[in-house]
This record gives sequence, structure tokens and C-alpha cells, in this order.
Amino acid sequence: MLILDLLWWIGWAWFAAWIALPLVAVPLLGIVPGFVVWAVLAPWSALLGMATLHRVLPDSEPGTFRLPGDGGGVRWALKAWAPSLYLTLFQPLCFTSRFFQLFALRVFGARLAPGAWLTSRTIVREPHHVRIGLRSLIGEYAHLICSYQPRPGLLIVAAITVGDDSLVGGHTHLAPGVTIGSRCVIEHAVAIGARTHIGDDSRIGAGTTIYNAARIGRGVFVGKNCLIPSGAIIADGTRVPDGTVWTAASRRELEAAS
Repeated sequence: MLILDLLWWIGWAWFAAWIALPLVAVPLLGIVPGFVVWAVLAPWSALLGMATLHRVLPDSEPGTFRLPGDGGGVRWALKAWAPSLYLTLFQPLCFTSRFFQLFALRVFGARLAPGAWLTSRTIVREPHHVRIGLRSLIGEYAHLICSYQPRPGLLIVAAITVGDDSLVGGHTHLAPGVTIGSRCVIEHAVAIGARTHIGDDSRIGAGTTIYNAARIGRGVFVGKNCLIPSGAIIADGTRVPDGTVWTAASRRELEAAS
């Protein structure tokens, strides 16, 4: 742990040095023009320094790791540090530029297909574990969480994948290992637990919570403010009314009604 703490402070010094690099223009151009040049170039110089560091660090593989000391957990901490720090500082300032946003996320390893759109307020801290398909939109304050600790000493890391032509609404939370198919609509403020799969052409209503490892088939409609428990399996084409708490009994009722 002492080594990781030391690396943390060395990394901060590296980051600060790359932010400060454009200040060399101040003696050449004068105070006001020099600081204007620094303000314009600092996000780019910092991106160069942090992305270079990110690329040379060992890859962070998906999996379940023990903390502290597990090799996978150490690699996760090292790989996630640079993009997390950079995006925390510069996303509020610079991501109103769509070009800069997509460039920065891709430099840090995000796989964004043509037409994929994350808003300037979409929260991504581990872009190297994110894959967004063609023309899909991730809404404001949606939080793509690629790692979490379900209990002290245990870390889960997994990629988040969104297919083509899908919408993930604002204030939605996607946990590690979530897979959303193509042509899906995830409405406002939905919470989707780890390693949950949602099939193509499905719709999840606003305020719904889906717990870990659920399997939702193709063409499923889940209404607003529903609760889907861990490990639930919802068959293709099922329609779940608003406010449903999904149980074996509710599944039988829906099957009988259909």
C-alpha cells in the first residue's frame, strides 16, 4: 500500500507538470497573452501526458478481485487513475466541445461507434471499459460504473456495453457488466445492477430498479417504478405493468394473461 501511495503522489506531480507545460509561453508572449495560450492548451497538454501514462500502464482486466494486494485490483487502480483524475477536472470545462469529448474518451480507450453520443454531463470514469454502439445516446448525469465494491475487500470490474440505436436516459445508473442490446430505450432514473443483460428492442420505464444478474429478453416492456430482483429472468416479449414487483407469482399471472 505504501508503494501505491507513493505512486499516487508521483502521478499527481506528473499531472501538474503537464498542466503547467504551456506556461512556458508566458515569458515569450507576456503575461496576458501567455495565460490565454495556457488556458487554451492546458487541457490538451494534460491529455497528452495522462493518456501516454494510461497507455503504458498494464491493462485492467474484468473480474472479481480481493483487496488489497490482489494483482487484478492493483492493475485496476493503476489503469483507472489517469482517466478518472483527468475527467474529474476537465470534463466540466471542456466537454461542451463534442469533438474534444469524443477525442478524449477514445484516447483513454472508450470504444465509441460512429454517431455514439455522450452528453457533456454523462459520468464516465473508466472509459477503457465502455463500449457504445452506433447512434446511441447516453443522457445527462447517467453514471456508467465499471467497478464497485459490494463489500469491503472485494472489487468487481466489468465492461459496460450499449448496442446500436439505443437511448439511456438521464440520471440512470449502469453497474459493471451491464449489457444493453440494440434499439433499446432505458428511461429516466433507472438503476441496473451488475451483470444484467437486456435484449434488443426492449424498453425499461422511468424509476425502475433492476438488481444484479437479471436476464431480460428481446422485445420486453417493463413499466415505470418496477422492481426486478437479482437473478430474475423475463422472457422475450413480456410486458410488465407499472409498479410491478417481479416475483414468480407475478410471472405466472402475466403468462396466464397472455
